[in-house]
Amino acid sequence: MPKEFYIFRHGETELNCQKRWQGSGMDYDLTENGVAQAQRLAAKLQGKGIEIVFSSPLRRAFHTAEIAAAVLGVPVAVENDLRECFYGEAEGRLIIDLQREVPQIVNNWNRPQFWDLRFSGGESKGEALQRVLAVLDRLAEENAAVIGVAIHGGTMASLLNYFGFEFEVIPNCGAFHLIYENGKGTVIGGIF
Repeated sequence: MPKEFYIFRHGETELNCQKRWQGSGMDYDLTENGVAQAQRLAAKLQGKGIEIVFSSPLRRAFHTAEIAAAVLGVPVAVENDLRECFYGEAEGRLIIDLQREVPQIVNNWNRPQFWDLRFSGGESKGEALQRVLAVLDRLAEENAAVIGVAIHGGTMASLLNYFGFEFEVIPNCGAFHLIYENGKGTVIGGIF
């Protein structure tokens, strides 16, 4: 039986404002603007039938999940494997510096055919994707019919790549609707 997921990125953090590469090694909370973004996201999620929100353990995603869940009147549960990719030596670095130093990684990160990309000392895009897909597989078998999922820009981009959805950018608190069954998924509409 198909499962519905509403998968959303966390709100803005200080590292987003500074245009730094932020992975699972960087655990920043939301800015004031990030909280407002999460509140607007929660309003967009109302009426979707979400019964529970699962979240990455990182503060930025968990705080976003808490805000959304409070508005929706549903519980939040942490799933450690929903955390962002670990970017190794790129963690916390300015994106502009990384674009100059390792353009082959930065410029291809959101392209679907490059699953083995990794920064030195980090997890590959494909490894992070497999970890997140394993959680979706388990949640699709065990839980409610409509599930919210609070994750990160990198893992969200990998999911969109995997499901064949083309995109330009994923804004903070951007979300998409996924119909998922037996490891296959269809993105309904676009990023909202």
